[in-house]
Amino acid sequence: MLRNIDIDLLRCFVTIADLRSFTRAATALFRSQSTISTQVRRLEELAGQSLLQRSPHEVALTRAGEDFLGYARRIVSLHDEALDVINAQSVSGSVRLAVMDDYATIVLPQTLARFVRSHPGVELEVTTGFTRDLLNDLGGAFDVVLATQKAGDGRGQVLRTEQTSWACSDGRESFEMDRVPLALLKAPNMYREWALEALTAAGRSWRVLFSSSSISAVEAMAVSGAAVTVVKAGTARPGLRLIGADMGLPPLPPSEIALHLAPGRPSPAIRAFHDHLCAALALPYGNDVAIDESDLQHRPNSFPGP
Repeated sequence: MLRNIDIDLLRCFVTIADLRSFTRAATALFRSQSTISTQVRRLEELAGQSLLQRSPHEVALTRAGEDFLGYARRIVSLHDEALDVINAQSVSGSVRLAVMDDYATIVLPQTLARFVRSHPGVELEVTTGFTRDLLNDLGGAFDVVLATQKAGDGRGQVLRTEQTSWACSDGRESFEMDRVPLALLKAPNMYREWALEALTAAGRSWRVLFSSSSISAVEAMAVSGAAVTVVKAGTARPGLRLIGADMGLPPLPPSEIALHLAPGRPSPAIRAFHDHLCAALALPYGNDVAIDESDLQHRPNSFPGP
């Protein structure tokens, strides 16, 4: 019997193998985790054996998965290369993109790489930072800003929503402190403001143990077990677990990821990049990253209430 494997199934498998997480793979591929789980099951049915081994702490490759990964990776790479050649354009120029650090390092690498391959005449310059600072330079230092903003903000072209969540180390049993210890981005920062406002409104005492302009540094402090932080659920680094209201922490507002284009008539290069990014980030299942309960088994809630 002839068996054909859909390229989306292979891409899903390769991404999970690289990121070792269904949550992060769903974010990188702009799919819900239920869709990712379904694609893995379909691929394993076609393969006739298990390719991934799930455990409470990570996703690992089986022996068959290790053998299969190299082939899957080469097929996906060749497929993308063929499409890039077919769709290559003669657009030239430069594009100055500003984006949040977590999206630049986790969500966008594949999307940006495909744009660079398909538009060899375009130079792409990427700057990371806080949304407020980046938007202040839109039209000056930056042509395009991909920003995080409060849901319903009304600015820019909204491409997706993100679940904002409290998070702490998945190795920390509890925090036996009267005040919630926090690791947060330096002020002024939207997530920092949301965290402090929510805790104060809920009557919870808090203290900021650690501040940094680096998302990676803040999340690393939380992974160490010293503090609680605020994350986008889809881009939280391994070693963190999501915690919430049932553990005594107040809810946080959802956030939007919006694309802002500098005023005036964009160059062909900027327009091509804008359209590429919109197509890549548009979610077919409703502008939402769903959290599959089966993938949260490695993130048990254990933050005590007051």
